[in-house]
Amino acid sequence: MAKGKTPGIISLVVVMVFLLGNVAGCGGGGEKQPIKFGVIVPLTGPCAKPGTSMKQGVELAVEEINAAGGIEGRKLQPIVEDDASVPTQSVAAAEKLTTKDEVLFVIGAYNSACVLAHMKVTEREKTPQIDPVAVAEAITSSGNKWMFRNCATNPMQVSQLCDYVFKNTPVRNMAVIHENTDYGKGIADVFIQSTQKHGGKILAVEAYNPGDTDFYAQLTRIKATNPEGLCIGGNLTEGAQICRQAKELKINAQLYAMGGCSTPEFDQLAAGANEGMIVTSYFEAESANPLARDFITAFKKKFNKDPDMFAAASYEAVYIAKEAITKAGFKHKDLAAWRAAVRDELAKIKDLPGVQGPTTFGPDGQADKKVFIVQWTNHKKVILFPK
Repeated sequence: MAKGKTPGIISLVVVMVFLLGNVAGCGGGGEKQPIKFGVIVPLTGPCAKPGTSMKQGVELAVEEINAAGGIEGRKLQPIVEDDASVPTQSVAAAEKLTTKDEVLFVIGAYNSACVLAHMKVTEREKTPQIDPVAVAEAITSSGNKWMFRNCATNPMQVSQLCDYVFKNTPVRNMAVIHENTDYGKGIADVFIQSTQKHGGKILAVEAYNPGDTDFYAQLTRIKATNPEGLCIGGNLTEGAQICRQAKELKINAQLYAMGGCSTPEFDQLAAGANEGMIVTSYFEAESANPLARDFITAFKKKFNKDPDMFAAASYEAVYIAKEAITKAGFKHKDLAAWRAAVRDELAKIKDLPGVQGPTTFGPDGQADKKVFIVQWTNHKKVILFPK
């Protein structure tokens, strides 16, 4: 009779082992299960270049961490989704990653409009997210406790730029041309407010749509106001074209822009029309930060090119996640509990060293990050601030 029950006992054991294995994969005790995380970036469309840089930054960090044994013996496994800078595609990517792929956390995206759209999904699914690049203020001011950002917001960048300009240059009369998105409007709004706060004047404000190539009408109206400075609130492709067309129209204003216009790709597209342009940057190759120097060396070895700030910010985001996962540990009953533990550890991060400088997250998930102020000179960037 005992022999007849043996198959049933064996079956029960098999089922138990299977269930325990599944729990282990969600953060229980399975040390060898990979740690899956999502990456949402534009690999096609108008922002494919910075999106590719972000992906490469993530790849390098994962390679380094896994080569060193992973996190408590478990390897990181990124699942990359291309949102093509389209909010609806970004939402679909977040849905897939958080529900079907069951990732532990998400990194991304590049465009503020995409993050603002898909962060509702990561919030609903209670999945921690790190935004390394998108800068719209609402991303970390909306009360979403699952969102963390390790770069400066629009207000932080623009305010620091204006502080430098008004303290160190005689330029006072300004014009603005910006893309008609949350990102572009955010730049324009803060630039206008900061200019007026410093006693400057705004002479003209013009808008355009992402993907536009002809800016002559807006720039002609701006030229008529004879501004001393012109702020471009847009990404690298349109920003470079605006520089070239402004030069053709002989607009002699000092040009300003945010981080999207501080990459080597932007310089190539602008073809010299960006000479003398002053821009913000999250990361510079000439940084004295030893972590940054090591990152630059490793990135150049792997990809045969210098890293830009998008690669640096995304690389740093992976290491921030590593810190939180290490502190959270792996003894959790299910994926939901593991996600919550990682989220709680992200919120506690303080003075964590990184390639962009130390990271401390505030109560809203926003890191207090400083930016570089740099100037394009002979196809290279000269750091104006900090000295």
